[in-house]
Amino acid sequence: MLHSAYQTTTNTVHVMEEKINGVRFVNPQKQYSDMRDEILKTVDDVFSRGDLINRKDLTEFEEAVAEFVGVKYAIGVNSGTDALSLVMEAAGIGPGDEVITVGHTFMSSISAIYHQGAEAVLIDVKPDFNMDVSQLEAAITPKTKAIEPVHLNGRMSEMEAIMKIAEKHNLLVIEDAAQALGSKMQINGEWKMAGSIGLAGCFSMYPFKVLGGFGDGGMVTTNDEELAEGIRRLRYNGEDRSDRKFYNHGYTALLDNVQAALLHLKLKRFPGWLERRREIANLYYEGLKDLAQLKLPHFDDPRFYDIYQNYVIRTERRDELNAFLDKNNVETLISWALPMYKQPVMMPNQIHLPETEAICNEVISLPMFPELTNEEAQYVIDTIRHFFSL
Repeated sequence: MLHSAYQTTTNTVHVMEEKINGVRFVNPQKQYSDMRDEILKTVDDVFSRGDLINRKDLTEFEEAVAEFVGVKYAIGVNSGTDALSLVMEAAGIGPGDEVITVGHTFMSSISAIYHQGAEAVLIDVKPDFNMDVSQLEAAITPKTKAIEPVHLNGRMSEMEAIMKIAEKHNLLVIEDAAQALGSKMQINGEWKMAGSIGLAGCFSMYPFKVLGGFGDGGMVTTNDEELAEGIRRLRYNGEDRSDRKFYNHGYTALLDNVQAALLHLKLKRFPGWLERRREIANLYYEGLKDLAQLKLPHFDDPRFYDIYQNYVIRTERRDELNAFLDKNNVETLISWALPMYKQPVMMPNQIHLPETEAICNEVISLPMFPELTNEEAQYVIDTIRHFFSL
């Protein structure tokens, strides 16, 4: 463990050596400062060319993402939510269909299903926050059209088992990989990236994701040429840009060219950022693993390569710990205190998912971003340890 020196009182942790006044949950200003010259040069280049919409920067970024994920096609859209919705529409999901997904997820995973007039069937998750595959087959009905696994917090779902069940029942698989760009798992001894296994992968490039823009953004990845072409049309008002004919009543959902250029710039640093996230996760693990009151997001399965979009711990004293961290200027995030199926838009229903509800009562996400220093991570660790020593 890193050396630290702190004076402690009942409610606060006072830094003696490192002069840390607090730790932010994310710090986009620090990343901008580190890349400022490159960012401004990139923006100036795009603006000087007048290439604002659907130009080479978008195409080049899409090609780079497709290569990174290991698929034939990547299609830039304006959000992770639209990525999910456009895939479902292009795949033919509609009224009368059911799509199985999880209860522990952001509302977009569910809303994308309802946007098609289809029904979301929610099942529970395992302690790793991802789909409990043992519940999957029991949820399949004659109306089931697709399965939407959600790769939460930078860890992939059990895709090998999910694909076997999908093939058995002739179902589509749409990966909600909004939080999982760069995560991977071994299937039959071969590493497979999130977004490369099902019919399509759907990514968010919201500013605070592992690869985030300077505004919203998203990406679809697929090996299906017909699906890719359908999404390209839907994202651009239904128009096929090669012949300028409209084949759908589409949307305005294109990833802006300048955002694509900036994301492509960031992608060059992305592998190093993922390794740094894993280093920080290991610092947290080594500093907190002996606290019996905590459950840490480290799961003993060598098939998985986790990238820690979020570092999510669990404790029955979550609210007390969260207040203590806030008092000591450590920013945190709770995702989510209320299950999505208990939100007003989903009521009334009789859904009860025990693991989801336990998670919602216990989770808290710690600061996690590549620019986080070892000293800041240590301050978070010592603050948590002090809380549990009181």
